[in-house]
Amino acid sequence: MAERTTVLLAEDDVSSRRIMAHLLERSGYEVRVAQDGREALELIGPDVHVALIDWMMPGVDGVEVCRRLKEVTGGRAYAIMVTAKAEKSDIVHALDAGADDYMTKPVDHAELLARVRAAERVAVREHRLAQAWVQARSEADRDALTGLYTRRVFDEALAELTVKPRSAPVALLMIDLDHFKRINDTHGHRVGDEVLRAAAEAIRSEVRSGTDIAARYGGEEIAVIAPAAEIGGAEELAERIRARVEELRLVAGGTLVAVTVSVGVAALQPHESEHDPARTLVERADARLYEAKGAGRNQVAA
Repeated sequence: MAERTTVLLAEDDVSSRRIMAHLLERSGYEVRVAQDGREALELIGPDVHVALIDWMMPGVDGVEVCRRLKEVTGGRAYAIMVTAKAEKSDIVHALDAGADDYMTKPVDHAELLARVRAAERVAVREHRLAQAWVQARSEADRDALTGLYTRRVFDEALAELTVKPRSAPVALLMIDLDHFKRINDTHGHRVGDEVLRAAAEAIRSEVRSGTDIAARYGGEEIAVIAPAAEIGGAEELAERIRARVEELRLVAGGTLVAVTVSVGVAALQPHESEHDPARTLVERADARLYEAKGAGRNQVAA
């Protein structure tokens, strides 16, 4: 039996709420109904596919519900803002707040179901992608030295996560171990391997388990794909990684080996229509990485 699509309905108007809930349930959706923003926050879960959110609700407004929905679902849930506001500036504000679509009141029933069906197609695809990447990968998909994903897995994941349509941004961190050649030349390749392993473990400890994808990109370079991460959140992740690696204490021949990384951060927004989005994102992150290294290393550029 096929899994039913879960729709969160947050609407404070009793009549509108009953009508929309009836339409959705009759169309075969699993509906979670909230009468205000606070109740909507309690009903949000990682299994929500689509949300219909009234903008103006007492206590907690639709913008905050939308933000929390994206956070809990890793950006995979599709948010439709329902509002009486019809000015262009209001619509732009709703989309900037994280909504993927909007509808103006009074809601047309046929349009409501059509928009939910369109949202369902996008959301279900992203849920399936996420589940596929969460599943345990075979040893062939792991780098033998670091235990991170291989470059092949990285390329496949980035291609799938950047394909249009996207309902959330995708961020990328390009991480390079500073002065790695000097470490190899001074202490030998065995110590170099230990440094790589320790840095990889430090990175793995900071990324979101089951969501972010950390891979050995090549040599001493590591890449982290952060689905549904805005540039600010990705920059914070990069700074945590930088600080964690800097705290490493490795000793070789009685000498403390200093380990630091430079990190370049970039993001691709849902509305961007690049010819080759995966390549564009890598080029952006690479450019920021060179900025970080050129500015003295052991820092983040976003």
